[in-house]
Amino acid sequence: MTTDQNKDVVRRFFRAFEDQDEAGLISVLSPDLQAYVHGNTEPMDRGTMVQAIKGWNAMFSGTSFTLEDQVAEGDLVACRVTMHAVHSGGEFEGIAPTGAPITSESLTLERVVDGLIVERRVASNWEDIKQQLTRVPSQARTAG
Repeated sequence: MTTDQNKDVVRRFFRAFEDQDEAGLISVLSPDLQAYVHGNTEPMDRGTMVQAIKGWNAMFSGTSFTLEDQVAEGDLVACRVTMHAVHSGGEFEGIAPTGAPITSESLTLERVVDGLIVERRVASNWEDIKQQLTRVPSQARTAG
């Protein structure tokens, strides 16, 4: 596959995530997937990754991704991604649903083989997300 085709596979992954399209996720994630996300040292397999995405989408509505940059070489695709979502569902890291919007930047590295993502590595700042959800509105926003 070409680097442009590999980049398209990764874009399809992000679209399937946004659309809560489980079949779309399975169509781009290898059955042999190894995903290292958010500081986990043990890789997730495809089933665990799909369940984690479903769990995220249950906690956060309107999740959308903006691919700020996408670079590919060989079978590797690197992305700088901005995610937007609203904490409208279940508890996140011990924080009850706040209704607050969040924005988070991540760096991802996917390895694509024969049209499937076989490896994912994601670096994002979970602490920043938690801080966004626990900020107390300023006096100016709550006054009158």
